[in-house]
Amino acid sequence: MKIFTLSIAALAAALTSGTTLAAPVLLESQSVRVNITDGGVFNSLRFDPTGTGNFPADKDYVSPGIPFEGFGIRLTDSTGSARSYSNSNSGGLSLSGTTSVASGSFDFGATWSTTTNLFSLTHLFYFNEGDQRVNIQTTFTANANLDNVRISRAVDPDPDNYSGGSAATNNQRGIADQGVSLEDFVGSLGAISGYPLGLFYSGPIAHNTGIVGVCCSVTDPDAYLAGGNQGNSSSGDHGIGLAFNLGDLLSGDTVVWNYAYVMGGSLDTIDIPVEPGKVPEPGSLALACLGLVGLAAARRRKH
Repeated sequence: MKIFTLSIAALAAALTSGTTLAAPVLLESQSVRVNITDGGVFNSLRFDPTGTGNFPADKDYVSPGIPFEGFGIRLTDSTGSARSYSNSNSGGLSLSGTTSVASGSFDFGATWSTTTNLFSLTHLFYFNEGDQRVNIQTTFTANANLDNVRISRAVDPDPDNYSGGSAATNNQRGIADQGVSLEDFVGSLGAISGYPLGLFYSGPIAHNTGIVGVCCSVTDPDAYLAGGNQGNSSSGDHGIGLAFNLGDLLSGDTVVWNYAYVMGGSLDTIDIPVEPGKVPEPGSLALACLGLVGLAAARRRKH
């Protein structure tokens, strides 16, 4: 059963006022339930390891306590001015955009897009029935010459933060037993349930992961590109994140890449994409994305 829904309250308000619709989108399979806000971030992420569509409200990775999931951008514009942007569900929204249901060669999908005078940004969130992950395809287009573009995705993982539970998680970079490097994976295990949630990418864009001691506010890409501040493992109410350095871009350059939030019944069964180094691309977009990445790499200016 496929479930794609828009917030009823937001839909009613939009219809009454005649304004453009911008509302959260809920995507739900039998294993994954995610709600994507009009800020392009999650305000709920639930996982059912049995694959039977059972999603108790007290088993949410994001919403207990201080809910935190988001992304950050840092760059230098053509005047030499440093710019920073941050969208999260606990720290406000620097970028306004629109979320809508997406269709393609996947079972469940939604897009969020925004455009500024400096760049255009789109996040495509998608997965198939049976997946235990949420794939993300990010498209970044420079609308001006930009230097040192960095982008992050981060979360405070809280699978056990219910009444009588714990906000603490056991966190780690890399999965040594599976040959997954520190730079490619950062994840957490619920202190009680042991349920994992991780961020995974393995591709040509410069990237790194990190664990940070402040659970619910860090979207700064530089914090994660530096490896965080908690070493390669930690225990506590900490945040985890994955960041990318796109380098310098000329106006018109576009970079497209794929990564994922990965889940599972345990770290041994976490849903790392089967083909090493690849998060599945949404069907017909794959060839186009490869071409765009190649174009951006070829045109990227060097310091």
